Amino acid sequence: MSVSKKPYDYETLKCERNGHILTVTMNRPDQLNAADLTMNAEFGYIWDEIHRDNDVRVVILTGAGRAFCAGGDVGRMAKSEENTLVSRWVHSVNSTRMNILRQLECNKPIIAKVNGPAVGLGASIALACDFVFAADDAKIGDTHVKVGLVAGDGGTALWPWLVGFHRAKEYLMGCDLMTGSEAARIGLVNYAYPKDQLDAKVQAFAEKIASMPPLAVQWTKAATNTHLRALVGVGMDVSLSMEHMTQASEDHKEAARAFKERRQGVYKSR
Repeated sequence: MSVSKKPYDYETLKCERNGHILTVTMNRPDQLNAADLTMNAEFGYIWDEIHRDNDVRVVILTGAGRAFCAGGDVGRMAKSEENTLVSRWVHSVNSTRMNILRQLECNKPIIAKVNGPAVGLGASIALACDFVFAADDAKIGDTHVKVGLVAGDGGTALWPWLVGFHRAKEYLMGCDLMTGSEAARIGLVNYAYPKDQLDAKVQAFAEKIASMPPLAVQWTKAATNTHLRALVGVGMDVSLSMEHMTQASEDHKEAARAFKERRQGVYKSR
């Protein structure tokens, strides 16, 4: 992918500035904003660009259409030239892990506006934001285990920090999707609102944060995220490695067959 020299000019990320507030919209609505190789690459650039932009004080991250982000576009990635297990692992470590870290290290506060489903990687992208506002009926969760994979792209690193280890393991292993209202109740997200109120609530909060002294806001984020950055950096090395090991397992292959055939899988743990 060639990188444009124009500010905030991306193929899969739509950027709109309103004063000191920059709204970044994942813009693959026909694919429920699932992250393909291009979007992953563009996330690798945009957080650094925002970090350097002194005119931006707050970022709103959302999705086009009816979804926030449905996860990784596995089908498109599998068809790409990076189709071996080793190359997919290298891609994940070099992109997914680094993108989550860049998001945590970006000095501008980021508000996730979860307007619809945020699943798997999509949930991780939302939860790596500094604040999460969700539609009350948005579906949020991580279903890696359901298809025989470790929740490697941020789930095992972020969820325990937010809701505690016991509850995190309940949702990561049980694979239940929760509503935005339930996510707010357990503290996974900050707030849940009816969809017709979400835009206004997020905008009002963004304006409030943008009105604060910028350096104090930015350095408070940096100080608060110190431990989280360390945990994610180490944890995702392990979890991504385990996720790609499970890609080669018979359980993953059986889960894929069972999904296609609409039946319960029969697993042998190998």
